[in-house]
Amino acid sequence: MTEPEKPGTKKKREEALPERLLRRVLEGMGDVVDRKFGRTIAPKGGLTTSQLIERMKKLIDERVRDEGRKGRIAPHHLKLKVEWGTHTEAPPEIIKDLEHEILAAAIDHINDHRYRTMATMKVETEVDIFTTGISVDPTFGEFEDELRLADEAKRAAAFEIPHRSPFEKIPDVHLIARVTIGQRANEIALALKPGGKRLSVGRVPDNELSLNDASVSKIHAAIMLNPQGTLLVADTGSTNGTFINGRRIAYGEARQIEAGDVVGFGDVEVRFRKSEENG
Repeated sequence: MTEPEKPGTKKKREEALPERLLRRVLEGMGDVVDRKFGRTIAPKGGLTTSQLIERMKKLIDERVRDEGRKGRIAPHHLKLKVEWGTHTEAPPEIIKDLEHEILAAAIDHINDHRYRTMATMKVETEVDIFTTGISVDPTFGEFEDELRLADEAKRAAAFEIPHRSPFEKIPDVHLIARVTIGQRANEIALALKPGGKRLSVGRVPDNELSLNDASVSKIHAAIMLNPQGTLLVADTGSTNGTFINGRRIAYGEARQIEAGDVVGFGDVEVRFRKSEENG
């Protein structure tokens, strides 16, 4: 006859799980390696399953989509990201145990909050060279592209100026883009309407802001003025990235360009200013 678990036994087992995984890897490596992972593993307490799960729950809540009558939609595809060295040293059964704990906790959290999902919940473990230790990334899996396109459509609709007479002329805002490629600099005149068409940035000549440099993708980014006249830039899937003052912006995210900002498209630097033509 199996004896019932003592109170607190399951909790202790849960909290020990990732610590067991990482401590197995770190055994015999000494304090130097231990300090390397210090951002993720406290030297004494360790990164517990409870902490990992709490972080995951917060990310799920942050990424929930309010779809009106369809309800609140939560991510269903959980990416368990494990540092390369940790994964190669970890016993497979420890990884599987961790996957089961994470999946059970995610399902409970989604049920408790009455979230809906677009597909069955699942966990997928992947080795990630950019991850230190272990992390969980909730995603919408195979629906990510579909949802991204829907969001872009909503953002585009939001940029339109409402309640304007069709006979009212919206004046252009004239800008000067000072482009620096290596040691060469030149200026390009641009005209945008608040809430109007976005201008494309890229290497090929049919872009409104054409930047002839190998580091720039054919269609690299887009710039536009929102209805309030604020200049925005968004990366449209470039290879070498779009930057504001040296910080890369996320794909598909529109970011404001302030006066004096340096916008990088690959290795090309661009500074925008208003033209005297604006009067």
